[in-house]
Amino acid sequence: MKLMHDDKLNVFHFHIVDDQSFPYTSRTYPAMSEKGAYDELHIYSQQDIADLIEFARQRGIRVFVEFDTPGHTKSWGKTIDLLAECYDGEQPTNRYGPMDPSRNTTFEFLTNFFKEVADVFPDRYIHLGDDEVEFDCW
Repeated sequence: MKLMHDDKLNVFHFHIVDDQSFPYTSRTYPAMSEKGAYDELHIYSQQDIADLIEFARQRGIRVFVEFDTPGHTKSWGKTIDLLAECYDGEQPTNRYGPMDPSRNTTFEFLTNFFKEVADVFPDRYIHLGDDEVEFDCW
């Protein structure tokens, strides 16, 4: 952040989670980081995030968080049943793709989760990714 400030960059794009790891400690769904992060040493606690946001704010830097959806969510599926099962023709492949948009529970989860995210991250915007979605699983 110091270098961002020195170079007059004022937006930190925080790509906080991905397929491989879910290091964000959710207040609503704490098991997501417990099961989805690489390990307990590689997580961002609520205090870590608050400290980062305050550190950035003091330097005139916005924290623009990205929770990439509906793809890049395999780490989310380690705790929450929301991933689409992939098929080869009519046969399941035992592989899972992006979030399953055919389930109401997926949208209930997203509503609850992003209410929390909006409370934690004060910026007006949240980046939702929407790239590299495996459509063969839908």
